[in-house]
Amino acid sequence: MVLREIFDASSIQAGLNTAFIGRDMVFLESTTSTMDEAKLRARQGAPEGMLVVADEQRAGRGRFQRRWVSPKGTSLLISLVLRPALQDLPRLNMVASLSVVRAIEELTPLRPRIKWPNDVLLEGLKACGILVDSEMGREGKGHAVLGIGLNVNLDPYAYPEIAWLASSISSALGRPVSRVDMLCLLLKRFEELYMRLKKGESLLEEWRRYLETLGKAVTVTRGDVVIEEGYAQDVDEDGHLILRRPDGSLAVLVAGEVSLKRG
Repeated sequence: MVLREIFDASSIQAGLNTAFIGRDMVFLESTTSTMDEAKLRARQGAPEGMLVVADEQRAGRGRFQRRWVSPKGTSLLISLVLRPALQDLPRLNMVASLSVVRAIEELTPLRPRIKWPNDVLLEGLKACGILVDSEMGREGKGHAVLGIGLNVNLDPYAYPEIAWLASSISSALGRPVSRVDMLCLLLKRFEELYMRLKKGESLLEEWRRYLETLGKAVTVTRGDVVIEEGYAQDVDEDGHLILRRPDGSLAVLVAGEVSLKRG
């Protein structure tokens, strides 16, 4: 089943219900990467909340420079220009992943989960990746660019290289979903959570409830290198993973690729 809808700047603006997130928008039919486009505009002084959205990415990437499959008409491919306080920078992952899971829950009966630090899973498979790049000075002046790639109507089985690990909302749901509706709701929830963060509220407990990783034996890698193994015990206020090693000592991890430990 194919959902026919107009996906452009006008349709998105018509459905948007935010104060500043997405109100300044750059819509691109095709681009190499929305992250690159947003970073360029951020350096030129783009206002906080500027949205770069593309219908297709030709060179999209995820964490650790991995390729993100994002053909035309299938996904939400967005980057936001943000100007957070320095202490809030590590918590943007919480804001973004919570925004995604809440939008999915509100528009569908699906029950998404979060794999630390910021992958959104549907039925155990990755449906969304989040990336944060920042340029912040010592006094906290600067910007962050937050990218979200959400598989909405992508057919993972059409791409053998990702079919074993990726999902999409339509694949999990069994029917297509409006990308306009999903994007507008996601941006609304993002703005609400981001404003709570800026006011000093903690999002930790809400984020922790969605974490698939906690309470499990895991292996943490960076690239092809195993950097830690142990029990995913908890997360701290900045979203760092607290891992208990086999010898009982604790490690606090800022980043890494988590997988369930085998054997």
